Amino acid sequence: MPVDKFCRMLSIAIKMLLHNKTRSISTIVGITFAFFLSSAQVGLMVGWCNTCTAIIRHANVDVWVMADHTPAFDYGTPIPRQRLYQVRSVPGVAWAESMFMGWMFWRRPDGRVTNIELVGVDDGLVGAPWKMADQAVNVIFDPDSVIIDTLYQGQLGVERLGEEVEIGDRRAVVHGFSKDVRTLTAAPFVFTSVDAGVKYDLRYRADEITYVLARCESGVTPEQLRDAISAELHSGQVLTSTEFVWKTIRYWMLETGLGITVITTAVLGLVIGTVIIGQTLYSITNDHLPNYATLLAIGFGRGQLVCIVLIQAIVLGVIGIVIGSTILGRVSALSQTTPIPIETRPDVLGGIVIVLLGSCVVASLLSVRSIFRIDPVSVFRN
Repeated sequence: MPVDKFCRMLSIAIKMLLHNKTRSISTIVGITFAFFLSSAQVGLMVGWCNTCTAIIRHANVDVWVMADHTPAFDYGTPIPRQRLYQVRSVPGVAWAESMFMGWMFWRRPDGRVTNIELVGVDDGLVGAPWKMADQAVNVIFDPDSVIIDTLYQGQLGVERLGEEVEIGDRRAVVHGFSKDVRTLTAAPFVFTSVDAGVKYDLRYRADEITYVLARCESGVTPEQLRDAISAELHSGQVLTSTEFVWKTIRYWMLETGLGITVITTAVLGLVIGTVIIGQTLYSITNDHLPNYATLLAIGFGRGQLVCIVLIQAIVLGVIGIVIGSTILGRVSALSQTTPIPIETRPDVLGGIVIVLLGSCVVASLLSVRSIFRIDPVSVFRN
């Protein structure tokens, strides 16, 4: 299509939109709302997935060794500490450490009791909080020391450093505050050392841990190391970090009612957003039928009218998406201080933009049927 002809149709399309400013603004508002609704719901789902796998991803290791049938990180069960030394002896392992994970009762200073997920880390601090408020993370190795997150201070009843609590029936002292270490469950993460975690949890023996975390030597892939460790162990489950991330996501998103609700809400948000866009664009095309009839009467072809409709749909869609993205950015920033933030990855956001812009184009093409039924003579009759 010649550039001058395209510019002419673009000018006509914009003039038609400006002719009825109220309808155009309402259409933009509808598209903005549809984009924000869709993106926010999908962003919440991404936030849930990132929250339930945060410790796995931030541990920055290649392979995890765990008990058979472990469904997710939060539900690890005891394995012999001997597994750690077996993994260290496997060719291709550059480094390996242990981790403890268990559900415990936390008795607040005021006597109230709440559930926590207690995570114990080894000397290398792998799996420890990746962001601290003020203190260094190695305070975790002080006697009876634990680290809690600032997001959950109110729930855990802790106002300042040095406050004493009880985990199980043992004394613990809050020596550090982490930042933005969220949990998908109602039980906050509390960090300590592996040895302290085993002492707190009487269900564990002194020679037991929950996970072994390993890194590959140079030139060895995580898949190769996983297979090598599996061949050396007589029992247990060996997964790469990527596999463990997806296993945890599948458990929380597909095997619990909570996850199904999140997925359903995200899909419904996308569907409702698409329907809103379709309806608003169909309505604005029908409102402009007299204008299209006039253009036909003065010599415009129906193909040119279709191009004008498509241009209008894309212009309105882009404006609505830009405004919706701005609002989404503000809301996402505000949600970062909540237990489940709205997180928007570029690839996910890009996919939503493509889907909604595509729905704009499809809706405009569906409304084109009205244009092909226009009788230009109706202009002169009127």
